[in-house]
Parts: sequence; C-alpha cells; structure tokens
Amino acid sequence: MSVADPAASTSPASTATQALRAAAERGDADAVADLLAPDVVFHSPMTERVTFVGREEVAALHRDIFAVLDGLETTDPLALGDSRSFSFRAQVRGVELEAHVLLHVNEQGQIDELKIFVRPFPALATLFGTLPPRVSARRRGPLTGTVAAIVTWPLAVAVRTADRFTPRFL
Repeated sequence: MSVADPAASTSPASTATQALRAAAERGDADAVADLLAPDVVFHSPMTERVTFVGREEVAALHRDIFAVLDGLETTDPLALGDSRSFSFRAQVRGVELEAHVLLHVNEQGQIDELKIFVRPFPALATLFGTLPPRVSARRRGPLTGTVAAIVTWPLAVAVRTADRFTPRFL
C-alpha cells in the first residue's frame, strides 16, 4: 500500500506517521532516526522486561529490525489525538509476520513512544530467535549474541513445529 495519501491530515502526528511508514518500507533506519525524539522509548514486542530508550539506541534497533525483515509493507494509519496506529506485514526467515504499531508524537512533532505487537505466534517466536541474538551481538559482543541464539532459537523451532501439527487436533 502506498504511503502517499493526498487526503491525509497534515498534523505533525500524521506527518511523522507517514514518514515513519515510508522509512520502514524502504528499510531506512537513518530516516527513522530523524523522526524520533531524543528521549524516545521503544517497548519490545517480545518482553515487558526490555525497553530501548533514546534516539541512537532506537535507530540502531531499527537497523537490526530492517536487517531481519523482508518485504515490509504498511497499512493506512488510524488516528486519535497525538497517537497513531498502523499495521505492517513482512517475513522473518520466510515466516509471514503481521505487526501492529502504536506510536505517540510529542509537541515538537517527534515520535516519543513506540509499541509493537506481533502475530501469529510462530512469527513472533521466529523473530524472537532472530532479532535478540543480533541485538545482543551489537550491544554486548559476538559471544553474547551466540549465547542469545542458543537460548532463543529452540523456542522458535518448537513453536513453528507445534503450529504445523496442533491444528490437526482442533
């Protein structure tokens, strides 16, 4: 779906959302960084225990995200005040992923909060087995990234396997 909608609102929140969607579809983390508030908070879709804070950290996270997702396409946003919401589809290691993004834009027109929800469960598990090892390696070194892969990848395999067989019993 195209991100250029001539009927779209020209509010700062709408402008930031359209720019975020376009940057995401291009896989352009530098363009995402230009949209973020200095104190932006990104809530992990995988755990409540992890948030990413600050423009540089959230931009680096987007570089990691764009490196593991293929074919990202967004939908038209929904609006409520300074908050916006849109969905996107992509593939992670060949597994179809659907996600929903909630974002808030501050008075300066910068994105100051991002929350992402991912479905279906096999896609989330595959993302969990793919993204944390990459982020861990970037933040804490290759050895920690390898340990993260060893810990997370079995869950992804188990969930994808269960997803193939469980529907037969329902």
